[in-house]
Amino acid sequence: MDIKVSVLCTAYQHEAYIREALESFVTQQTDFVFEVIVSDDASTDGTAAIIRDYAARYPDIVRPILLTENQYSQGVNLYDRYLFPAARGEYLAACEGDDCWLDPTKLQRQVDFLDGHPEYSACVHNTVAHFTKTGEERVLFEQSGDRDIPFSQVLRGMSHAFHTSSIMARRDYIVNPPDFRNVAYSYGFTDYAVGLWLTMNGKVRFLDRPMSLYRIGSNPSAWSSGVDTAYPKLRRFIQGEIAMLNALKPHTNKEQRPLVDAVRLEREYELLYIEGRVDEMVKPPYREIHRRMGLKRRVSTAVKRAFPHLHQWYRKRKGYVDG
Repeated sequence: MDIKVSVLCTAYQHEAYIREALESFVTQQTDFVFEVIVSDDASTDGTAAIIRDYAARYPDIVRPILLTENQYSQGVNLYDRYLFPAARGEYLAACEGDDCWLDPTKLQRQVDFLDGHPEYSACVHNTVAHFTKTGEERVLFEQSGDRDIPFSQVLRGMSHAFHTSSIMARRDYIVNPPDFRNVAYSYGFTDYAVGLWLTMNGKVRFLDRPMSLYRIGSNPSAWSSGVDTAYPKLRRFIQGEIAMLNALKPHTNKEQRPLVDAVRLEREYELLYIEGRVDEMVKPPYREIHRRMGLKRRVSTAVKRAFPHLHQWYRKRKGYVDG
């Protein structure tokens, strides 16, 4: 049996959401055969039981990988170790267990595009963000119309490009990742690196149709939860972005390298900011970046430089401890 698409899904403590995710997979309307490879990383809630139920009901579609010992906590990349080796599809699609798809024609639309456009490495689409605490929903990307996503757009960050739950890519670009993706994974993220790699190996098409849902705040214990406000997480995330960009640069061409350098400097500037290294922020090579900042940032920096002892007291009081 020829599998056209392998849907890859990782789950952990997703009892409240995994049923909706699996239902959105198995109800896809396609004229081709697809499989759903779903792993559970030793959840202690009812996640695994729900996956077993769907595997029993849809044995020709759902292929479970139920782990009895948590692998993520041991540094194991579940995709590299389990999901990629199991995937048989020409194309790979991804969706985490606490997200889901909204459109039963999603897979068909993306396959139709990629089949007809061999110069494209991937096809992505718009996504609805769902804030679990408030129930608020909004479309992530407001620009109208289908379009191509260039390298420069992804380089600014995945929040400017597309969400992981929307990706369908040609198999080779996913299962044979570059070294800079491994660097990113060592810091707890991969989507940024994968997005860049896809744009470096072909065109990426964005379909302006919201066909997936991304839950924000669904798992407070997740690495990404609160990364914008938790100092240690934010600091390590920015450090990881800088390390990944350094590893990315040797893979780029002469047009891309200056863009990478510029973004790396911006990330370094942000790291100086959250670490409280205000004197360095206003000196080369960061001076021009600082001058482009809003008035509030520039005034705040000036005050911190004028009253360094007060600044250090404030950082200690807020728990912004360097080390």
